[in-house]
Amino acid sequence: MKMSMKIKVDLFGIGTITGEMIRYNAPLSADAIINKLPIVLRGRFSFGSKLYWILPGLEIYKGPNPKSKKNVEKGDIIYNPKSDELIFILESTELQSKVNKIGKVTENLELFLQANNGLNTKISKMKS
Repeated sequence: MKMSMKIKVDLFGIGTITGEMIRYNAPLSADAIINKLPIVLRGRFSFGSKLYWILPGLEIYKGPNPKSKKNVEKGDIIYNPKSDELIFILESTELQSKVNKIGKVTENLELFLQANNGLNTKISKMKS
């Protein structure tokens, strides 16, 4: 399998965000998510702030690995094994628990800021 895969994130009624899944940091988590694509879930912001966009309930439960860490950077796509959530980081921050970095947003990260809690969010593979 390739080391990275281009993905698109459709925020219904707002636009499309592009990114890539990068396997080498957390291959088990990344592969589990890639194998479930396309994924459609209702997204929401972190409670009381717009630091990150969360897609809860992936049902993959792949645990932390040796490269898991708490510090995340703007544009990171991460998987939190503790809460089984896919998270898009909108501002660099430190999280409560260690997470697996599985990708990076490459275009239109700011579109998340136009979204409302409960917005349908679809993640799918991009045609090469």
